[in-house]
Amino acid sequence: MIDYTKLKDIREDNEISQEEMAKYLNIPRSTYSMWEIGISIIPLPYLCKLSDYFNFSVDYILGLTDNRSSKNLIKDFDIKTLGNNLKEIRLKHELSQENVADILGVKQPCIYKYEKGLICISTSNLYKFSKEFKISMNEICGKGKIGK
Repeated sequence: MIDYTKLKDIREDNEISQEEMAKYLNIPRSTYSMWEIGISIIPLPYLCKLSDYFNFSVDYILGLTDNRSSKNLIKDFDIKTLGNNLKEIRLKHELSQENVADILGVKQPCIYKYEKGLICISTSNLYKFSKEFKISMNEICGKGKIGK
């Protein structure tokens, strides 16, 4: 289960209003508010943008680690890099796209589209993927080095 409580804590620690954060992300304040309270799941590109803004790892923002740092921070989310990293991890574990689809509860064509960078994996599925393969979401998103 994704922990969104840090979104609010990070924002408040930096004395930023929901309105200011929403303006930075170019979204309605109500959308941001729903992410903070866990009613909706923050889409991955916005999560990466927040990571860049605060210089915190995606993993820290989602409560996967207590380590705030985001070493080797790469600005700007890139769906192709994400897709390549998903494929690299899958191949490293000698799994088929069907195997990964079963793990995530999606169909194989979704995995193909994720890996080709045609569509963005959802934050919740990336979270599952990260936990399954014990690899940082930050790294998978291209904000670190795969396979340290």
